[in-house]
Amino acid sequence: MQTEASRPPVQWSTRDVWLGLAIFGLLVAAAIPFAFLARSRSSELNFGLVVSLGELLLLVPVWLLTVRKYGVGWDTLGLRSFKWEMLGLGCGLMLLSLAFNLVFGLFLGLFGLRIQPDLAPIFAQLSSPWLLLVGGAVVAPIVEEIFFRGFVFAGLRPRYGWQRAAVVSSVLFALIHLIPTAIIPIFILGYIFAYLYQRSNSIWPAILMHSATNALALGAAFMVARTDFGI
Repeated sequence: MQTEASRPPVQWSTRDVWLGLAIFGLLVAAAIPFAFLARSRSSELNFGLVVSLGELLLLVPVWLLTVRKYGVGWDTLGLRSFKWEMLGLGCGLMLLSLAFNLVFGLFLGLFGLRIQPDLAPIFAQLSSPWLLLVGGAVVAPIVEEIFFRGFVFAGLRPRYGWQRAAVVSSVLFALIHLIPTAIIPIFILGYIFAYLYQRSNSIWPAILMHSATNALALGAAFMVARTDFGI
């Protein structure tokens, strides 16, 4: 693992991080009416765009408070090359996460709950699932890792240390998904992604693990929709 002394410093501050979170919150509040409009029309194009555009809103404060304010490149946000053995580490950690999710899902099942909402009915309403699949499995992992690991985690790390910065960024990452029963599993994923960034100095391993996780969940929901709803 790289030491803090050997790690390239970031230009943005802890204050920039909290300001970025506030800006994102305001953007989401302003976009909510448009999201409800798209959902009410039951349009697969609009619903897919809501997913992708909602994710892309995360890049606005990142760009304002890093690229524009300090003139840094996107590589400073973690889009750097990495050693391929980091993927092996990532896969091992993801298997541990899946094992926890299995046990946790069984525990929730005792109370008639599930970790994630059922996405199959949503897929059943779409004439083409590809925009939603791409938004969830490609756009979301890239954008969320840039924001939560490249911007938030890296911005908090100099002041709080990487462990506490990982905890804070992972809590925010879990809360932003707005799924109470998934807070613990998503927090664990967020901590794994922060650890991978800390070890590799690149967000690409986290992006790839994040993408694989989302692709499996969305792919499984799509297959269930095809089976149960005959799409």
